Amino acid sequence: AAGAALDAAQAARAEARAAVERADWQLQSADDTARGAAEAWQDALAEVRLAEPEARRQLATGPTDLAGEQQALDALEAERQGAQALATHLASEHATLLAARPQTPGLDRVEAELAALAVHHAALNEQAFELEARRREDDRLRVEQSGLADALADAEAEADVWGRLNDLIGSHDGSRFRDFAQSLTLEAVIGQANHHLAELNPRYALMRVPGRDLDLQVVDHDLGDEIRPVESLSGGETFLVSLSLALGLASLSARDTRIDSLFIDEGLGTLDVDTLDRVLDALDALQATGRQVGLISHVPGLAERIGAQVKVSPQSAGVSTVQVLGPGRWAEAS
Repeated sequence: AAGAALDAAQAARAEARAAVERADWQLQSADDTARGAAEAWQDALAEVRLAEPEARRQLATGPTDLAGEQQALDALEAERQGAQALATHLASEHATLLAARPQTPGLDRVEAELAALAVHHAALNEQAFELEARRREDDRLRVEQSGLADALADAEAEADVWGRLNDLIGSHDGSRFRDFAQSLTLEAVIGQANHHLAELNPRYALMRVPGRDLDLQVVDHDLGDEIRPVESLSGGETFLVSLSLALGLASLSARDTRIDSLFIDEGLGTLDVDTLDRVLDALDALQATGRQVGLISHVPGLAERIGAQVKVSPQSAGVSTVQVLGPGRWAEAS
């Protein structure tokens, strides 16, 4: 039992020795690690340029303090970047100003520029003298022109009257004045003709074509005063319009001229009985004013309405007889 206990004790001693050796190795390793950590700590302090107490104080700082310091660092970084941008801009402007800085000219160049400026100055003085002379001449002309303004206004007014008159009636052959004068006569004829046309056929009235002195058109009262060309009238209507114009012309009289005779050649056959009666009544009224009215027609029964007649009767071989019939008058010729 003692031997067994001895063996066990020896084994325990050997194990203890091994444990001591392991502990020594671990202690040596820990010392090496501690020395390495201390050296790294010192290197880190040297790199960040901090004293050990300040570094330990910062290492003891909590998360909240770190966040505040981080914000401060961010603000400083923003300021640094702004300062860097400003420095870059100022450097660029500095380079630009250096490039634009004028070179100091030499004495010869300065003297040449002064001579050129002297010549330019003399030219400007001469130009100023000429402009002053022109200004004085302009003032004189303005005074003279102000005296002519009234005369010019009177001349322009008179020229305007003659110009407007020329626009109305002026032409090299007198045709425009002739047309103008005839248009005035036509206006008077139309007034008289409408008076007769109202008795013959009140449906129509005559008027001049606007802008055309001697052209006529017809106003149709039955169609809401529609304007119609004279070419749209029928044969009977055309005869009535022509007769109205002839009667209107016969109604006009001048100081030395009087229309005493009116001859109507055919056209009566295109009228109906009522219209024919109105036409004959109008001719009777015209004859009652002392004018002679002659009708040339083959309308049956028309002779009974006419007191004096010139009757042409055809004979053989191209021979005709002419008889003048009327109150107290009779004649025959061949």
